[in-house]
Amino acid sequence: MMSGQGDLASALFAPMIGHDAFESQLAGAKHAGRLHHAWLLTGPKGIGKSVMARRAAAWLLSENTSDPLFGEIAPEFTLDYEDPGANQVIKGAHPDLLLIQPDEEDNKSGQIKISQIRSLLPFMMHKPGRGGYRVAIIDSMDEVNRNGANAMLKLLEEPPENTVIFLVSSRPGQLPPTIRSRCRVVRMNGLETDPCRTVLRGYWPDADDSQIDLLTALSEGAPGRAIMLADSGAADCYQAACSLLAEDRLDVNALATICGKWGQGTAAGRLSRLGAIMLVERLLRLAALQSVGDMPNHDPAPIGQSGAPSMCRFEEKAVTRLRRCHAPDHLALMQAQFTSEARKAEALYTDFAHFLLRQFAKFHEKTLP
Repeated sequence: MMSGQGDLASALFAPMIGHDAFESQLAGAKHAGRLHHAWLLTGPKGIGKSVMARRAAAWLLSENTSDPLFGEIAPEFTLDYEDPGANQVIKGAHPDLLLIQPDEEDNKSGQIKISQIRSLLPFMMHKPGRGGYRVAIIDSMDEVNRNGANAMLKLLEEPPENTVIFLVSSRPGQLPPTIRSRCRVVRMNGLETDPCRTVLRGYWPDADDSQIDLLTALSEGAPGRAIMLADSGAADCYQAACSLLAEDRLDVNALATICGKWGQGTAAGRLSRLGAIMLVERLLRLAALQSVGDMPNHDPAPIGQSGAPSMCRFEEKAVTRLRRCHAPDHLALMQAQFTSEARKAEALYTDFAHFLLRQFAKFHEKTLP
């Protein structure tokens, strides 16, 4: 659909929209001498938690932000593009920063390996090379299994001096309570429509308004999700699949071609597959919300209000078809089943393209008389 025009440096140094509360918390804690050793950044996927963790690391490892009164990092959270420490963080070359992410090479599951988690301990035990902090970012804890989480406990229980760990998670409820209890938890929310559109316009300055509006709707307040859906091709596949689903007669051959692109089974296709899960979940949720109005004593769900997502025009036609084919309770059941089966298919490395094709065929079949 579109290619990104932004880069990491511009994203990190530009003013962050919607998450200044975390920056204030971090700066205030540091200035008061109560900087917690572990921060768990939570919230929906794609809202900027990873960028915020990197901004925090760049701020803590900055070298030219001394407060003349206290001789330490100033109480305000500010980043200077010319600061050598912050710049090394951006380039991924700072000796006192360890960034742990899934290794995409030969790693279809996308998990963070336990060996990566174990590398935290020796890194944090060394004295800071620049005399300040040692900072680690785990992006994200959602990709760390229970063995990896258990390997972190010793470090969280007995952290070395001048060490800070930022843990990113979109599903904090699935983390062991022992991890959550040892962190300062920061809840970050999705953006409102206009700020989200502003972020995407900054990323794609030459895009048509219609493209920005479409991706704003699909992102549901998470600009990073919009970027992933566009760059992976998942958004284009979703539009095409919805158009086919809306027809009275399903073109199975055309749908198979779309699912083949959408569900490619290589490690490189993982983002497209995750986009498929997100978007199909969204479609079934939209249909279930609207179908509540078909039940006695219920009004139609206020799409675009009260937390309900706004629909794109191509989605409206597919939702209309789904509501004609399935009862409200069956739509809700289909959404729950799809979520469970899709994540299992991804975890077990099954033929995801074939899985998607079977699911859409099932959606298209009537269960109502």
